[in-house]
Amino acid sequence: MLELFAEIFEAPDVDLLRRVQECARCAAAVGVPSADLDEFARFVDETPAERMAELYRTRNPFIGQQLYGEGYGRSMLLLDLQKRYRRLGFEAGDEPLDHLSVLLRFLSECDDAAEREELAREVLIPGLEAMIAGSVDEGQASAAPFVPLLRALSAAVREQVGS
Repeated sequence: MLELFAEIFEAPDVDLLRRVQECARCAAAVGVPSADLDEFARFVDETPAERMAELYRTRNPFIGQQLYGEGYGRSMLLLDLQKRYRRLGFEAGDEPLDHLSVLLRFLSECDDAAEREELAREVLIPGLEAMIAGSVDEGQASAAPFVPLLRALSAAVREQVGS
């Protein structure tokens, strides 16, 4: 399920709606309420592709920025993530190490339960909470459509990693 969320948080493509719907089914199967994913699926279905692409360009999917801004804290997080990824043989690709989809891919591939729980509890869940809070603040209207998706992801992460 975390891999599906990772795909959803990448740039939108023609399969976005199908992925959201599949993720909603997976979420329901493991006891995570699918209402937020269903809401996001309706939004995707009703929104023209050009508008979705624009919304994806204007969002901030970088957990480190959400938690620390562009300062020292984010740099330290990036170094920590680099060490974790290397230690477990994970390739982040071209995206920054703190990109939400990269973190989700890492969690979906990581076999170390303690590592997954620690990263989720200390980085991902607080970052998601910051993203949700930031999305509902004034001036973040372009991020607001992602709030249901972020809430669903937060619930799924808590369910998947036991945090």
